[in-house]
Formats: sequence, C-alpha cells, structure tokens
Amino acid sequence: MILNSVFIFLYYAQFHILRIIKNYICNMKILIFTSICLFSCSAVAQNIENIVVNDSRIDTLASTQIEINTLKKGIDGFRVQIHHNQSQNRAKSQKFRTKFSNDFPNLKTYFEFKSPYYKIQVGNFVNKLDAYKVQKEISRKYQGTYIVPAIIPFDEVSQ
Repeated sequence: MILNSVFIFLYYAQFHILRIIKNYICNMKILIFTSICLFSCSAVAQNIENIVVNDSRIDTLASTQIEINTLKKGIDGFRVQIHHNQSQNRAKSQKFRTKFSNDFPNLKTYFEFKSPYYKIQVGNFVNKLDAYKVQKEISRKYQGTYIVPAIIPFDEVSQ
C-alpha cells in the first residue's frame, strides 16, 4: 500500500515537472518571438545616412586601370574555342569556320594562327557564365569546345 502511494506520488511529481517544463518552453518561445519583433522594428526604424568618402587613391586606381585597358586595346574577357588544327591546311580551317557561321549566324567568329595551330574562337564575353551558356549550346552540335581567356576590344563589348 505504501509502495502504491509512493508510485502515485512520483507519477504526479513527474507530471507536474513536465507541465512546468512545457510552460517554460512556451514562455521562452513567446520571449524569443517578442525579442525578434522588437529588434526588427528597431532595425527598420533606424535613420540611415550615407557617408561618401572621396579618397584620391580610388581615383588613381581607376585611372591606372583605364590606362592598362587602353594599352591592351580592350578588356579581359572570354571566348569559346571551337576548333584548333595543327596542320598547315588553312583552307580546312576556313571551311570549318564557314560551316559554323552558317549554323550560328548570330555569333562572331575569330580566325587566328598561332604557330603551329589555326584556331577558331567565337563570341565576346565579359564574364565566364555567359561564355559557359553559349559553350553549352554550341557543344550540342560541335564536340570539344572550351572556354579560353581573351582580350575583348572595347567596341565589341556588349552593354
């Protein structure tokens, strides 16, 4: 009988402790939610002032970059290389270029010879993501294409 009374007491004590923990968690949720709301409101209500600092070093750096780009006759960019041929057969490479231009008339092609290779590259891309998108489209029809760094002339950079 005493043992039953002890078990009943422990059961109600455990139940009471769990109820206290549940209330504590609910109160903490309310406290956290209220804190977030108050902090958000105070962050939105702040006055924002823009302070512009004119540093002559920034102007110097910008003018230096303009000079470098002018000397290079363009800016650093990317092209998609679609063909390179080690043979001395220029006509074969020109034929490949003509075929590609017929398949993709909206892309400008560049034909260059860097000994011992004839290379055909397409496009003028300022960032690699744009070059990748075009390369992916080209690779559906032409295998072995890849992105190469290139100097893009100022007049050919699309805005």
